[in-house]
Amino acid sequence: MGELSSFLRKHKRSFPIGLSGKTGMGYILTGGISPLSRSRGLAIDQIKEIKGFWGNGKEFHLLLPNKKNESQFEWKALCGAAIFLGIITKVKLKTQPLRPLLSWTANLSFSQLSECINQAESWPNSLSFQWICGDDIFGHAIGEIKNIDDESVLINLLEKLPFSRNRIISKVNDMNSLPNLSLGNSKNNYSNHSEVLGLLGPAWQERNPQVLKNLKELINKRPNKSCYIASQQLGGLTHFNDLDTSFIHRDAVWKPWINGAWEAYDQSKRTRTLEWMKECWNNLEFICPGVHLAQIHPHLDWHQKELSSAFKDWLPKLREIKAIHDPRNVMPPLN
Repeated sequence: MGELSSFLRKHKRSFPIGLSGKTGMGYILTGGISPLSRSRGLAIDQIKEIKGFWGNGKEFHLLLPNKKNESQFEWKALCGAAIFLGIITKVKLKTQPLRPLLSWTANLSFSQLSECINQAESWPNSLSFQWICGDDIFGHAIGEIKNIDDESVLINLLEKLPFSRNRIISKVNDMNSLPNLSLGNSKNNYSNHSEVLGLLGPAWQERNPQVLKNLKELINKRPNKSCYIASQQLGGLTHFNDLDTSFIHRDAVWKPWINGAWEAYDQSKRTRTLEWMKECWNNLEFICPGVHLAQIHPHLDWHQKELSSAFKDWLPKLREIKAIHDPRNVMPPLN
């Protein structure tokens, strides 16, 4: 995605890439949540054409449907659940004009994080808030500047955010120029293995204090310093409901994700970390009942639960489509 962003910049165009420029096609095909998603939609909402091979080996070439028919179900299945059905070889994407971005970063306390989340839930959709919590809490707000008046409005909102230290407000040219959302210790984790579980849910509103209380307790129980909880803001993408995809949680406002890590090949530490991840899920599920399958876990005992939480009433039809196009389960399982 970083390379795509750099290429488009030469043509004064942009694409809503995520918080990491290192991701590939999987970022798009699993949904693609960007700091710009609140106004631009998800990465899958930008797909106009898609080519590839079903699990049964047959080739397909689909265009964005303009009416309801059987290919519309296939399109919906591939946009958000392609990994279960086939291999994508080519996509045609819609791009947008390149606009400058405002970046606000700072270290936060738990009470300040709570206030930042509270303020962000009333922001215009050109501004989004993301955070990561481990030994420290790092907050990152990102806004897209559409015009001069817009810039002053966004700066005013950013200056209202609380912070403990290291606040920086800057203006950058594109997503590749933004600082990473990290705790600064990822470079030491090359000997770790990890799993990531992404959740989805509505605005926290009056439940904000309970969520932050749960978060603080969960962070204090981390098995090691490489485990963390982070989140992105979507802000409710209900205005994109006419784009039918397998990302069914269009009303989601927050995507928290749980990162569990352990020393490679240490099974006891792996077991402990996975238990911590499940405890996090259980404690956040009341506010984040959905799942974003940016990563899948067919090798873990929560795979069936994550499928149900990701696709809900759409899952039976997805399984029908898989039975037709991948009857031998060449691709990852949908059960």
